[in-house]
Amino acid sequence: MKSAFRLLVLLASFVAMLASASAATVGGPTMGLWYNPDQSGRGYDIDLQGDTMIVTTYVYEQSGDPIWYLSSGTFNHDTGVFESTYDSYANGQCFGCPYHAPTVTSGAAGPITITFHTNQTATLTYPGGTTDIVKYAYGFPTRTDVLYGEWALSYENAGTVAGDWVVLDTPHTDPASGAIFASGHAAGAPTTTVLAIYDPTYREAQIQVTQGTTQRLYRFGVFDDRRGIGIVMITAQGQAQTQYTATGARLLYKSEIAGGIIGQTDEAAKSAPDTAAIQAKFARAFESLQAAQR
Repeated sequence: MKSAFRLLVLLASFVAMLASASAATVGGPTMGLWYNPDQSGRGYDIDLQGDTMIVTTYVYEQSGDPIWYLSSGTFNHDTGVFESTYDSYANGQCFGCPYHAPTVTSGAAGPITITFHTNQTATLTYPGGTTDIVKYAYGFPTRTDVLYGEWALSYENAGTVAGDWVVLDTPHTDPASGAIFASGHAAGAPTTTVLAIYDPTYREAQIQVTQGTTQRLYRFGVFDDRRGIGIVMITAQGQAQTQYTATGARLLYKSEIAGGIIGQTDEAAKSAPDTAAIQAKFARAFESLQAAQR
């Protein structure tokens, strides 16, 4: 009963966390190129490390001349808001020229504010107006195409972590609905079938792993080309369905699979450095940590 209650609390907390995406983006905004699809020709490159965000803006002056700005500052994970200024740079180093530091004009174009509604949607505020921007998915024709490749899926159950490494490399069309799935198998286990699709109705990536009579359905409401955050629903024959928080991390893109699936090769082990020396280093650190905690 206690474990069931804990699970309900865990799921409720996670659902509430996703529902409050307008106030916070779980795991941070998707990094890379953002733009307004109705206003092509200008864009914003967003990068995030911890709490520090850098935004590079490429736009035009009223004369039509191109100009770029660099904005750096703190991204608030609680509110999903980034605030800084548009700083300009001029008289810097050209290709083939000797280095000399550019001239920096802080706040040259005024303040910048980006309010992230989800990991891939936001509203950017600039002096005199706003524009809605989204992450530019230029490498994939559809959201389902993002799922091709190798993924490490994991879920947590009372401190124990389990999961699946899956390889998705072949399209499959469901004859009944016409829906196109990405299909594949578990790494190193070709008899473990995997199907995946992006469901626009629920706005989530769904990956089902079928291992014998057990099915694990991963549902990632937070999903981009490198990670997923959501839940897994486990159905085993003769047992009640269970649910846990789950994550997914990309290991390989589809084009990389031909070079070898992670988990099926011992090349990494062959080239590993002295394991004993590494273990000894951690043993010393562990002993000192225990001593400090006494």
